[in-house]
Amino acid sequence: MNKMLIPIDGSECSMKAVRYAASHFQGMPGLQITLLHVLPMPAVFWDEGHMLNEEEKSERRRFFEQWKEEQRKRFEPSFREAFEALLQKGIKHEQIIIKDASDTVDAADRILDETRSGGYDTLLIGHCKHDRASHFLRGSVTLEIAHRGAGAALSIIE
Repeated sequence: MNKMLIPIDGSECSMKAVRYAASHFQGMPGLQITLLHVLPMPAVFWDEGHMLNEEEKSERRRFFEQWKEEQRKRFEPSFREAFEALLQKGIKHEQIIIKDASDTVDAADRILDETRSGGYDTLLIGHCKHDRASHFLRGSVTLEIAHRGAGAALSIIE
């Protein structure tokens, strides 16, 4: 089996990676494509370092689960668009897996963890060029992954 991971974030750049996979890997026997959306946990949900009582823990969990569900609903059209793009090029429904992850504060870490633990052969990432100032201030998940190594063949689609 050829396992491919494509992180998607709803951007045109990540959709370029999906369309690239659909065009270049259609008809490949044993292909499995996993679409992964990583939604880093906002700081509001982090533990501030003090001990929470059971009521506070319960309230935080409830609020976090509600937030995750809202984010899933908001991101659903992007999953659907990516899924449809693969189907239109002949990738079969059973070859596509959809995952989301909100159990991290670092998207690059979570993508690398999924790549390694999931036994993926290929990590296909869309990357947009940004001006130098925004790249310096925000960094890049794609470049972070490239620097740290994915443990799989890494293809960066621009």
